[in-house]
Amino acid sequence: MLQSFQDRASPTGGFCFENSRRNEVLESSLSDLGYKAPGARKTGTTIAGILYKDGVILGADTRATDDMVVADKNCMKIHYIAPNIYCCGAGVAADAEITTQIMASNVELHTLNTGRPPLVAMVTRQLKQMLFRYQGHVGASLIVGGVDVTGAHLYSVYPHGSYDKLPFLTMGSGAAAAVSVFEDRFKPHMELEEAKQLVRDAIAAGIFCDLGSGSNVDLCIITKAGVEFLRGYDKPTVKGQRLGQYRYKPGTTAVLTKAVTPLSLDVVNQSVQVMDME
Repeated sequence: MLQSFQDRASPTGGFCFENSRRNEVLESSLSDLGYKAPGARKTGTTIAGILYKDGVILGADTRATDDMVVADKNCMKIHYIAPNIYCCGAGVAADAEITTQIMASNVELHTLNTGRPPLVAMVTRQLKQMLFRYQGHVGASLIVGGVDVTGAHLYSVYPHGSYDKLPFLTMGSGAAAAVSVFEDRFKPHMELEEAKQLVRDAIAAGIFCDLGSGSNVDLCIITKAGVEFLRGYDKPTVKGQRLGQYRYKPGTTAVLTKAVTPLSLDVVNQSVQVMDME
């Protein structure tokens, strides 16, 4: 009897929607209090990272947008966490920058307390716990990459606290275009120049295929030997010279109707001032 009950209670696979009713009740209670659940936001960025033969390469574009306005053409989206760990940020620029600054401070304190260099997994754990605490209201989508005593690691952390660990990652509104380049050309244990070109091409795909991404390509190469930050590594969208002429001669467009409306004006006051020419 006990065995049959256990068999009946064990999951049989597939998706589970047991919490859907609970979520509806929670959202309705929030609306009664004047609040609403956070919705999806367009991040407006292309960030990416891959593992290669000797370490990690992170890449990002440099366009910061406010709705349909380009607020900054040379925004830095690759942030320092520790001497061997860096983080790419997408989403709300202020949230990503302050989140990484807080994490850099916490990692420094952790290093001083333990006397050991930080691990990439530790940084990722602290980031996802911090973002989960705010339930998505901190709009920071992050790619954490670095090299520690256990090797090279690459993580992605989403605004609600979930995370992935993969050999190549993309995030932001241009992620679909960038990941298509990775899926086509990525190989394990790539050489440095080939890996740099691959990340550059992935970011460029996001720049050309997404209006929220643009300007330049930044790269950050992390190895055991150190970090090489390549600011402005490539400029795939250099403005060219306009060759066409868009001036038309008078009379090119026919005038269909013409009306003249006279205006009757009364001069109320008139004064003449003489300028001093000396």
